[in-house]
Amino acid sequence: MSVAGISRTEGAGRGLRGLGPLVAILAGAALALLGPRLFGDPQSSDPDAWRLAAYFGTLWLVALAVPRLRPVAPLAFAFTTLALPYSVWTFLLGWSAGLPGVLGGPDSLGRMASAGVAEWLVVLLMAGLYAWRCPAPAPALRLVRLPSLAVVLAGGLGSVVFLAIAFLLPAPVIGREGVPLLAFAPPNVFAYIVANASTAFAQELQFRGVLQAELERSHPWVLAVAVQGVVFGIAHLAVSYAGPAASFVPIVIALGLVWGLLTRWTDSLWPAIVIHIVADVFITVAILGGLYGL
Repeated sequence: MSVAGISRTEGAGRGLRGLGPLVAILAGAALALLGPRLFGDPQSSDPDAWRLAAYFGTLWLVALAVPRLRPVAPLAFAFTTLALPYSVWTFLLGWSAGLPGVLGGPDSLGRMASAGVAEWLVVLLMAGLYAWRCPAPAPALRLVRLPSLAVVLAGGLGSVVFLAIAFLLPAPVIGREGVPLLAFAPPNVFAYIVANASTAFAQELQFRGVLQAELERSHPWVLAVAVQGVVFGIAHLAVSYAGPAASFVPIVIALGLVWGLLTRWTDSLWPAIVIHIVADVFITVAILGGLYGL
């Protein structure tokens, strides 16, 4: 049985069609995420990512088991690819059990780097499984093709444009008032780069890779780009951003849309990966410190 629960010769257009399955999956995710907050203690610590991973994973297994729902299984698996690796990242980052001292304690840079690499490996494994066993039409993950000169230029120029816009924006808009650049010791620089690069790479493969590719299989590409961009921003709001950083969500949605269009235009994930890594490093160093007083 394939990831989709149907053979590669069965078209993705058979069975359930249109926006119905997508809307139903997202509505269920909203209930799974918001339900405990609406009917429980909104101040309590709640494993949002694990709950979403359980919801998407259960939906995928049910779709595999019910023949009528099998065409929905690839989409459910694509959403599982978003939630499960992030859940692994949060677990490893905050795990308090004994680990080699080189990784440091919970939330340390060393732990962030190791958790980021683990998240990237889980995403890579799930993306490979999705690409290997997804029914026809085959998805376009846009990862393995060697970058062309245009792709390299798009990544480089896009990074320059991103930094230029970020530094030209009024400081209050992005919380950059009086934020000095952080000084890192050499060992911390390496851990910092690994932590940001691995998570940025993982997110691009999740959203612009698996999710956008799956949506493009059965929906117009404009809708696919729009949905993945909005889900990208909402996902940050749901499990990552809080307090003053919540104001970044519209910006994150805009970035998701731009990176989705760039991926579609270049037919490659690499420009978005490069720009995303640059963005994560810049935001952490020059913006988040101002928002939280770090």
